[in-house]
Amino acid sequence: NNENISVESNDNISMKTLLNLIQKLPEGYRMVFNLYVMEGYSHKEIAETLGISENTSKSQLSRARKVLQEKLKLINAVCYEQIA
Repeated sequence: NNENISVESNDNISMKTLLNLIQKLPEGYRMVFNLYVMEGYSHKEIAETLGISENTSKSQLSRARKVLQEKLKLINAVCYEQIA
């Protein structure tokens, strides 16, 4: 599933690195990501909490995941080049 971000599958990425990447997300993306992924909120709950629509919550989560996946791929490429 493209939506999942897995740290376990990559020994090169530490939890600290992943948390640092999350902190660098744009504020809206970060807030939705944290509420949905870390806190277990539904999109309806996020929408009510942040005063946004459910669709905005869904799109911001999708964009946050895409940004994180792209950054993780870049880190993986750099790590691979260093050991190759």
